[in-house]
Amino acid sequence: MISGTVYLSVAASERAGGGLWSDLPDSFHATAATVPSGFIVVDMSATGLPFEGGLSATQSKSARSLGIGPLPEGPSLFEEELVLKELTPAGEKSLKASGASGDVELARWEEHVVASGQTLSAICNGLSVTPEDVAKANGLKSLHRLVEGQLLLIPRSPEDVSFVLEEIGRRAKVEEIKQKEAAPLEMKEYVVQQGDTLWSVANNFNLDINTLFGCNTLKNPDVLSPGTKLLVPNQDGVLHKVQKGDTLAALSKKFGVHPEAVTLANGFAEGAGLEAGKSVFLPGAKPVVAATSGRSGSSAALSGFRWPVAGRISSPFGWRRDPFSGRKDFHTGLDIRAPSGRTIVAAKAGTVVYSGWMGGYGRVIVINHGGGYTTLYAHCSKLLAAKGKKVSAGQAVALVGSSGRSTGPHLHFEVRINNSPTNPLKVLR
Repeated sequence: MISGTVYLSVAASERAGGGLWSDLPDSFHATAATVPSGFIVVDMSATGLPFEGGLSATQSKSARSLGIGPLPEGPSLFEEELVLKELTPAGEKSLKASGASGDVELARWEEHVVASGQTLSAICNGLSVTPEDVAKANGLKSLHRLVEGQLLLIPRSPEDVSFVLEEIGRRAKVEEIKQKEAAPLEMKEYVVQQGDTLWSVANNFNLDINTLFGCNTLKNPDVLSPGTKLLVPNQDGVLHKVQKGDTLAALSKKFGVHPEAVTLANGFAEGAGLEAGKSVFLPGAKPVVAATSGRSGSSAALSGFRWPVAGRISSPFGWRRDPFSGRKDFHTGLDIRAPSGRTIVAAKAGTVVYSGWMGGYGRVIVINHGGGYTTLYAHCSKLLAAKGKKVSAGQAVALVGSSGRSTGPHLHFEVRINNSPTNPLKVLR
């Protein structure tokens, strides 16, 4: 067992902003088993004096013989130029140091995902912070507007509010930088094979199904004939045919993407304009449809869809803020909150055209109902119907889950008419 006296520069401790050093006295006696992890100086000399300029050759040799070294050459802890920082990686809830009394929690906040119907008062119950503290720390405009799945950083104390604000700002800048980035577009041509569907092709290329819909014009997307050629990009997004009067700024706003990302993906020169009749790729975008979109059809076709699961709508069809990135995003279906394991039924009779994993959708069932109508059931915990199976309205096809890109147990339900997503509330009875 190694023992010695641990010395810490008070100035260094203050510049480090607390953290690992905040609870340590100027010096204390410790053994190797009780010394917190981090950057420390241990005096192993007979005099008990701190090493003002690092270890000498003799001292370093002694330290090695005691099992501390070899110690690399580097700045002394007591040099004025040395600045220590406590770094907490994004998403890490806590930083811990092992001390004589066990693990010590050092994080200034904890991450919390808002549950359905949860209020700030309920979140703060039993904590040392108030709803006002949490709202201020997270930049919330209202104490009463929380969204299910929303991520909040809860400060551990009122004194930590400013640190949370700083972290929120840092994360926002990182996300903004990510949204401005895009890989140069590479478009491949894929020849449809026997048994392929748009859903299986999307999964094979790890793309959102909306990307294939947005990059290809197909008369009947539910029937892919072998030999059909599909355009497959190297990233999610849509191809848009430039119309007269279109501008980069206007398209970026319409589709919820950054102009910088569009410029990078398409290799545009700085300040270049858009040419009518040409196609421009909008990275990360989805085909934009009106919330009331859909084709006219018989009353029987429009009224024959039943609710696929019992639950409450947590996110409607249309524009919203993406719960993960915070960016403007077009939500192509309904999110229906329900407990994990609850039965999902077919909204209408039809044939299962896809059953399996599909990227951010997680475990997915897609049913073709004929007449151009398809329904999609995503984020399932278990699939009960295989591809090719004929199902009747109300027949169990899956169980509710949270697979894929999901904030919690729910069903993402889509109704598509000739590949275009329509508001499910138009056809559900």
